Amino acid sequence: MKRGIFAVVALAALLTSSVSAQDQKDIRNFIFGHSLIHHEFQLNPTPSQETSVPYWFQELSEHANHSYDVSGQYGFLPQHANLPPMAQWGFDNIEGAWDSDNEPFSAADFSHILVAPGNFIQWQGPAANYPMESVSPISATESIFDWCIQQEDSLKFYIYESWPDMAQYLSNDFPPSESEWINYNDFLNGDFHNWFLEYQDILMETVPEACVKMIPVGPVISQLLTQSPYNEIAIENLYEDDAPHGRPSLYFLASLVTYMAMYEEKAPITYAVASIIDPIIANNYEAVVNLMWDELNDFNFNTGNSRVFCNPPILSSVDELNDIAEVNIYPNPVLEHLFIDALGEHLIDLYDVYGKICARSIQVKSLGSKIDVSFLPAGLYVIVGRTSKQSVLYREKFMKF
Repeated sequence: MKRGIFAVVALAALLTSSVSAQDQKDIRNFIFGHSLIHHEFQLNPTPSQETSVPYWFQELSEHANHSYDVSGQYGFLPQHANLPPMAQWGFDNIEGAWDSDNEPFSAADFSHILVAPGNFIQWQGPAANYPMESVSPISATESIFDWCIQQEDSLKFYIYESWPDMAQYLSNDFPPSESEWINYNDFLNGDFHNWFLEYQDILMETVPEACVKMIPVGPVISQLLTQSPYNEIAIENLYEDDAPHGRPSLYFLASLVTYMAMYEEKAPITYAVASIIDPIIANNYEAVVNLMWDELNDFNFNTGNSRVFCNPPILSSVDELNDIAEVNIYPNPVLEHLFIDALGEHLIDLYDVYGKICARSIQVKSLGSKIDVSFLPAGLYVIVGRTSKQSVLYREKFMKF
């Protein structure tokens, strides 16, 4: 009996050390992108590359003690599908991930692929061919994904949903009037966003072996900028033309959304926002992060599965939990059946120690609900109670023999 107890203690210690090792996350990223990710040729030049998502992504990663290496190229999907790609981008503050002149793509050991469709092609469906071409956004993206899968195993694919061209909403020159700004955001959150939803849905069907997720950068930023106090930020402090290329504040916001989607965690709250960023954003930084994090966690399929995260994150702070009642989970450790005492009907999800989902949407109806966990391998797990609308109610750890 003592030997069994010692084994459980040793296993718990091993798993705890594994969790600590997971605190640092490494991302090696190739970006098939355009200037709404990396805007080099500004009308009003910045000190470095503050109008690039990777610039701010690296700043956040370094502050969180993560590792981020990136390479990328300019183009739109038909050009990107002309493979192999080239490593065209370089950044002052980031290690280049790939030397395309001297080594194959497969040698770069990429973990994440980010693909950015154009922001002016949403007038027809994603499966329709481009005018005067025999390729569609879908077929071009499939070619990119298939080629990357042949080069590297276990890649995560992300769609970068940017923000639409603004020119069609301007009766005069930039910047937009108040009514034009409203119409622009209506389109961004309407037909533009629906195009991307259809785009992701089709890709998940045609490339089922891959994790294909979407980062709703434009809609999340729009949700922020159309509410107080962020709606007081001057448009010219966010955009510099009707393309619309952005100023540092816009790319900083875009990097926050992208960081949280790809690292599957909140951006570091203790990060000191640079003075080049609009003070309304800087002074409300934690609130900005919390709003964006909530938007990403709420961006799900009708089934409840995340459109954003390959491994849906578990809320890590007790402050983020909303307890419905005192929860009692027993026995712990458990061999076959776990019992839950908690008032109120709700759902539970089971995660392993690395945040991978093991079981989803198990219904708890009454005190002493019996949950079969016999199928789980021995180890440490987390049980998350939630509502049908994904609000977290509690989180508890348990050991499985």
